Order: sequence, then C-alpha cells, then structure tokens
Amino acid sequence: MRNEKGFSIVEMMITMLIFLIVIGSVYGLLQVGFVDRNRASRHANILKNARVALHLIGRDALNAGLSYNAIGAVVPDDLIQNRLGLPPDGDNNRDFLTAIIAGNNINPNSLNPNPSARTDIISFAYRDMAFNNGNPISLVDAVAGTIPTDVALITNPGGANNANVFDLYLVESDSSQVAVVATNVLSSLNRIVAAPGDPLGINQPLNGSGINGSLLRKCNPPLIVSDCTTYAPASAKRFFWVFYRVRPDGTLVRVSLGNNTGAAASQQIQEMPIAYNVEDFQVQYLLANGRVSDDPIAGPDGIRGNADDNPLAMNDVRQINVTIRVQSPEIDEQTRQPMRITLTASFSTRNVLYDAG
Repeated sequence: MRNEKGFSIVEMMITMLIFLIVIGSVYGLLQVGFVDRNRASRHANILKNARVALHLIGRDALNAGLSYNAIGAVVPDDLIQNRLGLPPDGDNNRDFLTAIIAGNNINPNSLNPNPSARTDIISFAYRDMAFNNGNPISLVDAVAGTIPTDVALITNPGGANNANVFDLYLVESDSSQVAVVATNVLSSLNRIVAAPGDPLGINQPLNGSGINGSLLRKCNPPLIVSDCTTYAPASAKRFFWVFYRVRPDGTLVRVSLGNNTGAAASQQIQEMPIAYNVEDFQVQYLLANGRVSDDPIAGPDGIRGNADDNPLAMNDVRQINVTIRVQSPEIDEQTRQPMRITLTASFSTRNVLYDAG
C-alpha cells in the first residue's frame, strides 16, 4: 500500500489544460458550423424572397398588353400621376393608360445606405381572358343614367349578366378606347353604369365639357363629332391594372386596382406584400429602336414632367430588365452588416404589340 502512487498536481493541471484545449477547439468548430449554417439559411431565405418577387413581376410583364389596346386606354388628366404617385405630366390633356408605365426613382427607402436613393415603380395593364368566357361584351349604345352625369352602357340582350360592380373595363370602338369602372350593373335592363365618383377616379360625367366630360357619350353627327364614341360596333373588355412599388420600410408590394368583386368601394385598391427588406428596386426598358432607358416617358431632356414628355413611348418597350437588392433582417456574424443579395431578370413584353381580340 505504501508504494501506490496518484497523479501529481502538475499532471492534473496539464491534463485539464489539454482537455480545455480540446473542448475549446471542438466548441470553436461547432460555432463555425453554426455560423456557416445560419449564413447559408439566411442566404437561401433572402434568395427565395427575391425570386418570388421577380416571378410575380415577370408574370405581369409577359401579360402586359395581352388583348389590350396597342395605344392604351384614355383616362382623365393626371389620373396616372395620382394613382401611381408619379411627377405631374406638365400638360392638360387626358392621360393614356398604356400597357406598361414607368416611374423612375420615385420612392425613398430607409434601408438604403444612400439617403438620396429612390426606388422605381412599374405598372402593367392587360385583359382578363377568363371573364365572360373569353368574349368581350358587345355595346350598342350609351345613354344618360337616372342622373345626368352617369353613363349607361347598353349591351346586347344578356350582355351584362357577367358584369360586376367595380369591374374595370376597356370600352373600344372605331373612334376611341376608354377605361371605365362599373358603378352599377342592371342586368335586366342590359345596362352597365359608369358614374363619376368611382373608387379609382376614372369615370367622368356625361354632361361635362371638353376633357372634363366623358368620352363615352355617343357620337351624333353633325351635333357631336368630338370627345365621343361610336357604337357601331363597340365592345367592353374587363382588364387588370396592377403596379409594383417599394414602401419606405422596404416592403415590395403588388397593388391591384378595381375588379375586387363583392368588396366595398374602399377595398378596390389592394396592396399585397410580396417581398420584405428590399433595399433597391430598379427597372430599365429596352425599346424597339435598341435604346435602353430608365424612363422612356421622359423626353429628349431626360426630365419627367416637361412639355417634351411622351407617354406613348411606353408602347415601344420590348423588354424590361428588373434589378432587386434584398438585405437580411439580421446582422451577419462575419461582416457585421446585413447580408445583401442582388438579382436581375429580363422579361419580354411581346404582347404590347398586339390589341386583337
């Protein structure tokens, strides 16, 4: 028993030191693994966020102009600016709701390190091909409603059966193409009423004058030959109008206007968030002549809101290039900055050329 020996204090200290070194190394490796896993997961989430947004934008871009009008629908002066938040157009003429509308550097963004940076807006319009079994509504006349300001569009028998209140329609004829909102539907009378005061501010009074009057009044030569519509023949197509913008907090939203069947007037402008933590959103346009522009509407001076602006230049867009930069909500463990991912996608606008159907 006297010859038994234990560990000395020095040996125990060395053993403990080796144990701590091993444990520390294992812990360090685990931490590296956790950080890499978190970064990979964060990267995947950001990438998914941006890809979903680009997918939705691309779908609307491909549909833009589908069975719409190659020129665009006529709407009241300054309606486009008021609805999309764009700069004033600098004229007193009615606006054209073209299949694509650009808004360059419009909204501020609190996530962007550059406080003067602004994000873009883009708008799309295209026909609802599922409405009325794919057929337009035939119109035969337009008369005053029960109130002199209201326009009552007269359809063929049964033509108003599938129409709904707050539907957005493109009324086309040989003389005009006008956007209206249905404010009442009288199926038994074959009437679709478009009265002023609609949720989108599109309808104009039938008894108004000049650009302040409705283009839907019936042409009656020689008494009425301008600011009017011929109804031999004429048709109404239900169409979608949507646009994309980024809120100041970095939320990219898809805004749809009208066509919210069964909802109240106050619910006819709906915002659907599709991506969060968007730091930047930029759109460029490839035109038919090969020129690339940030804002085709701006005239030769490149400044929006001057007399040389040309809204119909949007009908020359053949491709849009969308760039979206998204950041992570958490701080990256290595860079001590939010992780950022930039995605760019190009979409053809082939339907802008055609208005048949």
